[in-house]
Amino acid sequence: MRMARAARNTQMFALRRPPPDELELAGGVYRLVRVFKHDFWAATCLYEAAGPAEISRIVAKFGRAQPFCGLPMAPIGRMLRAHERDIYRALSGLEGVPRWVGSFGETGYAVEYIDALPLDHHDEPPAGFFDRLAELFDEIHARGVAYADGNKRSNILVGPGGRPFLIDFQISFRTRDDWPRPVRALVAAAVRYVQRGDLYHLYKHKRRLRPGELTESQRELSRRRGLLHTMHRKLTDPYRRARRWFLRRQHRAGRLESPTADLEDHHQPEKATWREGEGGAA
Repeated sequence: MRMARAARNTQMFALRRPPPDELELAGGVYRLVRVFKHDFWAATCLYEAAGPAEISRIVAKFGRAQPFCGLPMAPIGRMLRAHERDIYRALSGLEGVPRWVGSFGETGYAVEYIDALPLDHHDEPPAGFFDRLAELFDEIHARGVAYADGNKRSNILVGPGGRPFLIDFQISFRTRDDWPRPVRALVAAAVRYVQRGDLYHLYKHKRRLRPGELTESQRELSRRRGLLHTMHRKLTDPYRRARRWFLRRQHRAGRLESPTADLEDHHQPEKATWREGEGGAA
């Protein structure tokens, strides 16, 4: 008697089924090329213009809309989209930050595609890359924004000529002039603190990938993890271990298969923690 195949656990992914083959956005029609990543919160996809367009390729992000264990998630997806839109607007015009293209559907949005590879695809980025990345962080910080996600090498892109780009501003935040003065002051202090964390991650990556270019002051900064950062790591490490254990068990049982597996980029280092070295997309 043949055993039934384990049902897919689609609740662990943002979408229950593959994204649409076509998107109408910014006055043009775009066709699906592939999926970069599909996790709990979003499916991030590459679309290409079907005809002449100002922006020939876009990255479309489908935020989570399907419920999780019966709990509605679409309001969170809409909130995250609005948050990223505001960050992109605050950084508009900066080289190194993709252009905002527009919103679509219930929780989706798109930005300009950057023809570049993530830092985690490089054993050693080009000479001077981290100095240029430091300049980009300076410009972002000057606009009152804390990136907050520099720990992930997949969010740092290495473009032509070693130009740096930053993507995924989901957990970034910024100073606000439209909030009450006491709250505004607290937010500004938090932004400055996280901006120092941005530099810690920057020089940590530089120490590991380009140690010969690191100055002594940068080396010191690369090891200066803030107190709140240390506390955050200690508090979230048990959650991370439990999550990886759960994902690994689901994967072994054949349940953790992405609805977009056939379209995904197979080089996804972040999934290696529970895929146990398998080459295919999960």
